[in-house]
Parts: sequence; structure tokens; C-alpha cells
Amino acid sequence: MTTISPPLTATWLRCHDTARAEGMAPALAALHAALPAGAPVFGAGGVAVLPAGPVAGDVLVVRTAQLPGGPVVLVRTHRPAGHVDPVLATGAVWLRLGLSGALLDAGLAYLGGRRSGDTTLLRRQMVQGAVAEALTGQLEVRAFLTAHDADPAPDALAYLHRRLTDTDRVLLRLLGAAGFVRGGAGEVADVSELLAGAYTPEAVA
Repeated sequence: MTTISPPLTATWLRCHDTARAEGMAPALAALHAALPAGAPVFGAGGVAVLPAGPVAGDVLVVRTAQLPGGPVVLVRTHRPAGHVDPVLATGAVWLRLGLSGALLDAGLAYLGGRRSGDTTLLRRQMVQGAVAEALTGQLEVRAFLTAHDADPAPDALAYLHRRLTDTDRVLLRLLGAAGFVRGGAGEVADVSELLAGAYTPEAVA
């Protein structure tokens, strides 16, 4: 079991805060800067989500997404698969938690500004229940991450990613069609799921 040092924990928190305030690309840049020198940025399946820019080596750009904070790319390499770096594996969860927080912020602003009858959508009981469900999911993930001072096991990371995916889907339903504008919240959530698929150690044998 590997003990996580305070500087690394601070890095993960910075990735979370950057993702929530600035977007995925700046948060990915912060996460990659924390990797040990020479550590691969690819997951075990040879896939990575990176800020858009030059990519060295035998790499195929599968998708480019224009997201808030800057474009990101999904890339694949044919290099032999290896283990996901623990910094990247855990950092990806923190980063996704920040993106989920930004999605919650956007949802609350949207629902608070939309009227339904003599009140706002945010004051509707069913909407409040869904918001509470999403917030509970986010708090559960954050509580787990902050309570463990060692690298979470692959099955734990996989569970946390599933929890965030479910949470984001709840929030997207609250946004309705507004959540699926190109480059908007829906695309961010979609690429966030790709991030989970790339860096969850359990995802690829």
C-alpha cells in the first residue's frame, strides 16, 4: 500500500478545483504536470484524454472535443499496454469530481432562472430530489477520496467512476435539451466518461 504525500493530495485538489472553475483541458494539464518524469499518459488500454496539441509518437487522434477551457483530444497508441500510473488513476477521479461540480453549478443556475408557474424549476419537489441525489453522489465520492491516504484499489476506483457517471446523468436530465448543445455540459460529461474508461485500472485486462 502506497502512502499519498500531502503535496500529491494538494495536486489532486488543485486538479479538482481547476476542473470545476476552468474546465477539463487546464485540469488535465495540471494532472499531467504532477506525473513522475517519463510516466506514460496512456491508460492500460493505450488510450488517453489530453489537452489538444502536438502528440509525439505513433498516436491516432480518435476524437477532438471543443470544451469550455479549451479543446481536448482522445488518442490511442499501439504501444504495449501497461499499468495506469497511480497518480493518474486517482487524479482522474478527482478531476471528474470537479467537472461534476461544475455541472451541478450550471444546473442550479439554469433551474434557478427557469420559471414554472409561479415559481422556479429549482423549487419543484421532484427537481430538488434529483439535485439532492446528485449532490449525495458527489459527496460520497469526495468523502471516500479524502478518507483514504493510500491508492484506492482498482475496484474502488471503478465504483467511484460509476458513481460520478450516474450523478452526471441525473444532472444532465435536469438540464433537458440545454445540456446537449455541442461543446456544452453534455459533451463535457461524455468526455468525462471517456476519461474514466481510459484511466480506470480495472477497465482493461
